Amino acid sequence: MTGSDTLAVVQRDFARSVTTLDGTGDPHAGVVARLRSDRGIPAEERLHVYENAYFARIHGVLREDYGSLHAAIGDDAFHDLAKLYLMAHPSRSFSLRFAGERLPDFLAGPIAEPFARRWPFAADLAALEWARVDVFDAPDAVALERAALARVRPDDWAELRFALVPAHRLLSLAWPVHEMREAWSAGVALPELEAASTAILVHRHRERVHQRAPSPVEARALALVLQGHDFATLCAAVAEATSDSESATLVLELLEHWIAEGLLAAPTAPAEQR
Repeated sequence: MTGSDTLAVVQRDFARSVTTLDGTGDPHAGVVARLRSDRGIPAEERLHVYENAYFARIHGVLREDYGSLHAAIGDDAFHDLAKLYLMAHPSRSFSLRFAGERLPDFLAGPIAEPFARRWPFAADLAALEWARVDVFDAPDAVALERAALARVRPDDWAELRFALVPAHRLLSLAWPVHEMREAWSAGVALPELEAASTAILVHRHRERVHQRAPSPVEARALALVLQGHDFATLCAAVAEATSDSESATLVLELLEHWIAEGLLAAPTAPAEQR
């Protein structure tokens, strides 16, 4: 360490060198010159230990967060993907929780095009797996209980609005990647996928993350709930989609199902909105 160096400067340069994965960092920045060799291990070799440990730790986190993606593309490809991803999006957080946050978008972008050519479902599978990570850590909310609906006045039903709990994600994807995630979770061979527009609901209930593919009618109803539409609008949309005069009954059946899943938070009646 030279006389002009401060500990903060040395630490900054060391961190930059260790976390730079494109080979343009350390020796040329003079980091090695400020390290000492010890126990017969050259300074440059000691620095590489930290470089390798940095990548190995984040690579391990990515494998945990994207387990079925790793299984789908294999060890070597996932290693290359992780390195390319970290070169483009080095971690900016002190928490490893967010290390893989941008991987779905990265897989959908131009840099990862070779992976998209070989595994066109990869971005969708990553989006599903990150949704599961996100939902697990999402804030808690008091779920709606069926008894609360019994207290709603008949005149208020048409304008009644519902809210989904924060611990949910409704994905609109081009591939049925939930089938691959479910096969991986069950420890069976991963299926061959065919492209198909697929809605996937991911949510947390009683400390467990669940996923399923709702029907097109249910997915439309969930989207309307998210947009803040009222019960009457839900019924009209279901009736249009099913040509069923009993649309209100069908929506009520959906509400029962959502309540059982802990998917709904407390509704807001018209009187409460004013």
